[in-house]
Amino acid sequence: MDILVINTDLMDRSVIQQVLQHSDHKVSFTDNPGEAWKLIADDHFRFIIADASGQGQSIHHLIQQARSKPELVGHVYILILIDKGQNGNLISSLGVGADDYLNKPIIPQELKARVAVGARILSMSETLSQARDQADITPMFDELTGLMNRQAFYRVAQGELERARRTSGEICVIAMDIDSFKILNDKHGPSIGNEILQIVANIVREKSRPYDCIGHWDGDLFVMAFPGIVSADAEKIAKRILVSVQSSNISLPNGTALGDKRHFPGKRHLTGKAGVQLRATADSAHGIRTEDAYAGLLGRFLNR
Repeated sequence: MDILVINTDLMDRSVIQQVLQHSDHKVSFTDNPGEAWKLIADDHFRFIIADASGQGQSIHHLIQQARSKPELVGHVYILILIDKGQNGNLISSLGVGADDYLNKPIIPQELKARVAVGARILSMSETLSQARDQADITPMFDELTGLMNRQAFYRVAQGELERARRTSGEICVIAMDIDSFKILNDKHGPSIGNEILQIVANIVREKSRPYDCIGHWDGDLFVMAFPGIVSADAEKIAKRILVSVQSSNISLPNGTALGDKRHFPGKRHLTGKAGVQLRATADSAHGIRTEDAYAGLLGRFLNR
């Protein structure tokens, strides 16, 4: 794999080059984030190692550029280097879209492992992207939302569950539905209902990683499987999605905001001007071995 390294430290460069070349990767170096962006935009590199310890703002801007281009989403993996203890810089880097981080000074075996994980994730993302481009797999995706349909989600997520079982890894499931959706759909018509589902689907997609397993299970129920994520982190992801949904704007054809209380008779779980609320649960599937694992998790969500 061709890997681009943005770094000015000669010692770091030497360690990185030795580790990556020993793993049969081709390494290119630059100390200029602007030059790096041109190389990324020209589709020369899909794996980036960027040192955010010395030029954090420039690296953050580079990450934001990469994440803002739809054609690069899911096709560029960014591993940042950061001095141990720079928690603020780390949080900022992950917040703007970095995929992973590695503390300096660089430990060769840890660098090798992190790069291997990133390469595997890129490979998974590429496989999914190629599948979406094939005409004969159209039934895998829900036409309305563009997410995996129920059958495809179950098949892909079941594979992730089995992988987690074999490796004693973690995998979490998030299930979300829209409160009062049937009332909204009956009162305002299927066009408004479809618009709500599309908006929620877009938010779920934006707040998830490109290689996560995301599906439209049925009706107003959305499901997500997050390999390598513990339940506490999955709950944070769910909260981010909820906040984004609450702050979205959905209006009726007459201009009335759907968040108006008149449109929500009865109890509401959450409030927000969008008028669309989700209830969410995050659950760990670590160690579950039955074929009905996901059905069980979703059942607990729907019946609680």
